[in-house]
Amino acid sequence: MRNILWLTEWLPTPLEPFAGDGIERRAKAASLFNNIVIVYVKKNPQLRFGKVQIEERKYNDHCTAFIYYYPSIRKFSRFLDVLLSNYYFLRLHCKALNDLKKRQGKPAGIQVNVTMKNGIIALLFKRIWHVNYVVVEGWSLFLPEEKPQFKDKGWLFRFLTYRVLKKSSLLITVSNHLGQMISRHVINVPYKVIPSVVDGTIFYPANTVRDHNKFRFIHISNLARAKNIEQTLLALRLVISQGYRVELVMHVSSNKDLVEKIRSLDLGDSVVVKGEVSQSMLAESIRNADALILFSLYETFGNVIIEAQACGLPVITSDYPVFYETIRNYENGIIANGKDASSLAVAMISCMAQKFHRREISSNASQTYSFERIGSMLNEVYKGYF
Repeated sequence: MRNILWLTEWLPTPLEPFAGDGIERRAKAASLFNNIVIVYVKKNPQLRFGKVQIEERKYNDHCTAFIYYYPSIRKFSRFLDVLLSNYYFLRLHCKALNDLKKRQGKPAGIQVNVTMKNGIIALLFKRIWHVNYVVVEGWSLFLPEEKPQFKDKGWLFRFLTYRVLKKSSLLITVSNHLGQMISRHVINVPYKVIPSVVDGTIFYPANTVRDHNKFRFIHISNLARAKNIEQTLLALRLVISQGYRVELVMHVSSNKDLVEKIRSLDLGDSVVVKGEVSQSMLAESIRNADALILFSLYETFGNVIIEAQACGLPVITSDYPVFYETIRNYENGIIANGKDASSLAVAMISCMAQKFHRREISSNASQTYSFERIGSMLNEVYKGYF
């Protein structure tokens, strides 16, 4: 087994329990074929000045994460906090990588998860260790619809991103659409598509058909602008006004704007806000629904799509290019004709009338996005470039 070092911009921590959970699953997949060591440097405002905390997290015999927490002085000075953060970023990465080298020698290669700013460390250690690196990217920053987008970043950020991608052995993107956007708007480099992972031990279909008198849609998101929540709720109101008995379960962080929008549309009896939950609880909620709605203005992939599909649910999306990579229209979901409420309402009514083969949806998703398949695809990259 090769020893592969992973540098990441996101990883679940007590500070942000759901950030980077997809990276965590991908690491577990890669560890089926290689030894994976993850290094993550994270600011923790709760630490007192001068104190550094190290967490060692062992996922299995071949996958370990070392998380280095450092303090913040933002409440005293934002400028000094930026300087301190950059100092800790460089120092702690150097310490982590040198400690790793002492324990098991130089890694065979480095995988950068999110180009900036961990790619700077990979670029530096490529020169020091003469070790190649690949970049895995799934950030919506590179999509033209994002606000702010890549071109709105400062010149230094854009320059370093360009250099990191140019010097990488390969760019890996979660979708072909994202790869095209990076080639078009940042740098034209070869890229390979390796999608996200779904955990089939958590996301699987229900054993029995749900007994209900309302068709239950489910929505899962962070309520960002891209998720198109207002049009989703308007579509629900349109469907109800046509006499359909439906409800919407939302796994989101509730806020005043959402509560007010639900109230203004008189959807109090038709929308249930359940908040963010663990993956196991989320999977159970998905199994108790009939279809997922992800009516986003844009996405780089959409992890909740494959999680819902693994549970056997059809997925309704907007008409955005990336969704054509995961949705086969009227087979495992429905792609609406637009991004407005009326388009979604039509798709929701069509979904209720359509007979979907849920076991087939689940089987296809579980195989396509399994730990074994994604781990094997990463292993082929490592064999080719490391």
